[in-house]
Amino acid sequence: MTLEAITGRHTKRNKIEKLKETRTYKEAWEALQAYAEQGYDAILKEDIDYFLKCFGIFDRPATPGKFMMRIRIPSGRLSAEQAGVLGRMAREYGEDYMDLTTRMQVQLRHLRIETIPYIIEELESVGITSWQTGADNFRNIVADPLNALAHDAIVDTAPIVEELQALWLKKEEWVAALPRKFNTAIGGSMTNRCNLFAHDCCFALANYEGEYGFNVYLGGKVGAIAESAGIFLRPEEVAEFYEALIRMYRTYGFRDSRNKNRLHFLIKEAGMALVVDTLRQMAGRDFLPAGETLVKQPRTEERDGRIRLKDGTFALHMVVPSGIFSGTAMIEAGRLAAEHGSGSLNISTTQNLFILEVPEERVPEALSQKPYDRYHCVSTPYFNQLVACAGIDLCPFGVIPNKRDAIEMADYLGEAVPLPADATVRMHWSACVKGCGVHELGDIGFLGCKAKENGETVFGVHIQIGGKSSLTQEEAYTILKSVPLSRARFYVAELVLAYRDLRKPRESFERFESRLLRRYSKGAIELIVRLNADILAPGGFERLSFDPSWQPNIEHNEIFLLGLSLYRSLTGEKAYQGTHLFNPIEKTPPKEVCRLNPKVAPELGKIVMKMIAPSPRRYEVFTEILHELTALNS
Repeated sequence: MTLEAITGRHTKRNKIEKLKETRTYKEAWEALQAYAEQGYDAILKEDIDYFLKCFGIFDRPATPGKFMMRIRIPSGRLSAEQAGVLGRMAREYGEDYMDLTTRMQVQLRHLRIETIPYIIEELESVGITSWQTGADNFRNIVADPLNALAHDAIVDTAPIVEELQALWLKKEEWVAALPRKFNTAIGGSMTNRCNLFAHDCCFALANYEGEYGFNVYLGGKVGAIAESAGIFLRPEEVAEFYEALIRMYRTYGFRDSRNKNRLHFLIKEAGMALVVDTLRQMAGRDFLPAGETLVKQPRTEERDGRIRLKDGTFALHMVVPSGIFSGTAMIEAGRLAAEHGSGSLNISTTQNLFILEVPEERVPEALSQKPYDRYHCVSTPYFNQLVACAGIDLCPFGVIPNKRDAIEMADYLGEAVPLPADATVRMHWSACVKGCGVHELGDIGFLGCKAKENGETVFGVHIQIGGKSSLTQEEAYTILKSVPLSRARFYVAELVLAYRDLRKPRESFERFESRLLRRYSKGAIELIVRLNADILAPGGFERLSFDPSWQPNIEHNEIFLLGLSLYRSLTGEKAYQGTHLFNPIEKTPPKEVCRLNPKVAPELGKIVMKMIAPSPRRYEVFTEILHELTALNS
C-alpha cells in the first residue's frame, strides 16, 4: 500500500479546494489594495470568506465593517522596535486593543479595510507580517519563550525556526497550498513551555547516543496528542526533514472533508510506518531512530515571576489575563525591554509576556515601571497561567463570552479558595469546539456550550481535568457536562479546595490529579463535586473528601464506599459496624437517613440508602445517581 493509493480513496474535492482554483494569490493581494481604495462594500464574498484570511485578515460580524488582523511573531520573540510598531498600529487604527494568543502571536482588532495595506507595510518594515496566518497555511511556529536563555535550554531553536519559515513564507507556491492549516512547534529545552505535543509537527529536545537533537512527533490537533514518528534529527537535519514532510502533506493530504483533512487523519488511515517510509523516499535519505526525549522538567516560570537566566540576568514575567492587552501597554513593554533589558520580549503560549535579560540590579526598578502598574509579575495561581480564546464578543464561532468568564472565574476562586504561592493551576478556556484556548491540555479545561438553567437556555461549559503538558502528554477528560456558568465556579471551587487541602508541598495541580484524582472514576469525581457544591456545603453538612488511600475500582463498588461517607456526613453515624468485599457484614439494615436527621430531604435519603444497599439492590453506575440528583435539585 502506498500513500498515493490511500489518497486515491479521497478524490472528491471540497468547496474550499474548488474556490482556491478561481484566482492566484497575487490577484488576491492586488484585490486587497483595491479594496483599501474602494471601501468595505466593494469586497467580494469569496475574499471575505477565504482569500483575505491568507493575509491574516478576518472579517468579524461582531464588529461590522471592521477586521481582525493576526500577526505572525516567530517563536513569540519581539524586539523593542517591533513591539513599538505593533503598539502604535493598535493605538492609532485598532482602538488601542490587542490580543496575545496561544500561538505566541498578536491579533489587532477594529481595523478598517482602508488602513490595512498601510498597517502590513509598517509591520513588514520591522520584520513581521500577517501573511499566511489564516486559512490553509502554515501557522506561527511556536517555541520556548526562554529559548537559548533558560538554564535548561540546550539547543538554540531560533535559527531553525528561520530556516523552516523561509521554506514557505510569502512563497506563492505555498500560499493556501495545503489541505488544511499546519501547526509546528519546536523545543530546545528540557521544559515544555510551548505545549509541544499539541501540533501537527513537533520537534522535542532529545539525546541520541550522547548527541543533542530532536525527536519527531506528528499528528497533534485539538482532540489528539501527537505520536512519535520514531525519528531523531540533528539540528542541521530539521529543515530537510520538514521540507519533505510539508511536501508529502501537500501531495497526499486529503482534500475531501474539511473536518478530516489535517495531517492527523492521513496518519490514522495510512499508519505512521507508511508515512515515515514515504518521508524517507521524499527526502532521499534515512533518519536515525528516536533517542531519549528530554522534555521532563515541570514548568514553574509563571509561578516564580523572576527567572534567573544562564548569564545571570533575569526574565521578568508579565501576567496578561486572558491575553487582553493594549497598544499602549505593548509600547510601554517595548520601552521597558529596551531601557532595562536586552531590548527583547517574548509572548508565551499562556498569553503572557516575558521581558528578557534584565540585569539583577535593575529588576526592582523595571518592576516599578509601566505596564507593571497594571499587569502583575506574579498574580494568583489562578491567573498566572490562565488561557482564554476570543468568545462571542469577538469571534463568530464563540458560544460563550469566554475571556471575561475566565477572568471572573479566576477572581472568584482567588477569593473563595486562596492558594499558597507555590501552587500551580492551569485553567484553559475554549469558547467553542475549535479549541483555540487549548482546553484539552489544561489542568482544568472549559469548553463553551449551551446549558439549561431553570428551564432557560444559558451560557455553559463542559468541565475537564487532567490535561498534561510537562512530564507526560495527555488530554483532559470531561467530568461535568453542560454546566451553567453561574454554577461552574462552585464546582471548580470544590476541585481546587481538594487540591489546596490535600496537596504536597510545591505540588502542582497536574501532579495532584495524577497522584489522587486519577484514582477515582469520572462519575465518582462528578458526584463528589456536585454533592458538595449543591447539597452538603449549602446545608451545613460535612463535605465528602477525596481519600489519598482510595484505590481504583468499578463504579458499583465506588458507589458503596462514597455512600458510606455520605451517610456519615448526613447522620453523624456509621451505616454498618463492618463491611466485607463492598457489602455489609450484618443483615440488619441501617437506620433511615431521614429518621436520624430530619433536615435531610426524603428523596436524598432514599438515594443514600440505595447507595449503601447490599450489592443486588445497589446502583450499578453513577449516571443513575446523578440523574436522580438532577431531578432532586430541579
